[in-house]
Amino acid sequence: MNRIVLSDKDRGFGQIGGAPLLKDLSLWPANPQTGGLMTPVLTLTEQFQPAHFVPPGMAITVFLAVEQQQGGGFSRPLQRRYTVNQQSELQNVIKGGFARVILHELASQPLQPGNPPLLLERAFIDFKEMTDEEHDEEHEDEDSGIDLSKPSGRPCWLQDPIYEPPRYMFMMQLVDADVAEASPQHAGLFGEGIGYLFVDMQARRGKEGDDAGFFFIQFT
Repeated sequence: MNRIVLSDKDRGFGQIGGAPLLKDLSLWPANPQTGGLMTPVLTLTEQFQPAHFVPPGMAITVFLAVEQQQGGGFSRPLQRRYTVNQQSELQNVIKGGFARVILHELASQPLQPGNPPLLLERAFIDFKEMTDEEHDEEHEDEDSGIDLSKPSGRPCWLQDPIYEPPRYMFMMQLVDADVAEASPQHAGLFGEGIGYLFVDMQARRGKEGDDAGFFFIQFT
């Protein structure tokens, strides 16, 4: 079992923050309220998981509609738009448009638009084996995992359990503290919650710009 650590070296697994590795600006999702570009939070390549849910040469990028308030912090009402508190809200999260997960070709250079949205500092993803204590905590309870950033494993359910549709598989858990480590000025982006990425197992047959899954946050 591995946990996620941040690195200044590109291991080819993906990145937190930075500008997206898109080839075409038209693929960049827009905030459904303002029409402005959404903030790229996470990019994962085909090498992130041994099971290949991403076609060769492509990647998955997670975008959030983010609004930073004057004096720091983030809009609490907007954060609620990409969070889940009850299982019944899951379909609304997928269709709500405030978090988008798209499949795209992996560009060699980040795309820098003329009027960029709020961007996080970039940090590359690496893996580190869990300690014995972390491993024991991960397997202590059949319903909840450990509350650290990790690929796969079990989601650390903070509130009500979410039973995902059968097409989707839990792929990654990202904690607010790691986002803040990568980009300190964005501490609290998840409202001190944990972000969960579920990938569509049919994404392996997807094309440029297709939805590749869904991302939501549970507050602590």
